[in-house]
Amino acid sequence: MGATLLVVEDDDDIRELVVSVLRAEGYCVLQAVNGGVATVLLGEDIAIDLLFTDIVMPGGPDGFELADRAKQQRPELKVLYATGYAGLARARQDRPLHGKILNKPYRLDEFLSEVRRLLGGPAA
Repeated sequence: MGATLLVVEDDDDIRELVVSVLRAEGYCVLQAVNGGVATVLLGEDIAIDLLFTDIVMPGGPDGFELADRAKQQRPELKVLYATGYAGLARARQDRPLHGKILNKPYRLDEFLSEVRRLLGGPAA
């Protein structure tokens, strides 16, 4: 079986599309509607290879905070961010980013290419 990804996205349509595409590529996918649910999943004894998170989500934590917490628990975890807010990448000057930011709307081939690059090749 392929690598396991945690997809954190509050927009149901986007999350369902991303999860469907990743599963079709052979990845095991967990999903969360916000940072709180993702935090619970990251606290479980589940192998997760890559965190793909939206940055701006209702409630907390946001994608930056989520990645900070996740990397403290799982230093080897790969991170890929997504945002629909222009210029948000520069808003993170106080701390380093843990991964690349994809601007929405991103192309699915661009997304999959970045996932493969981070995970070292095809899913299975």
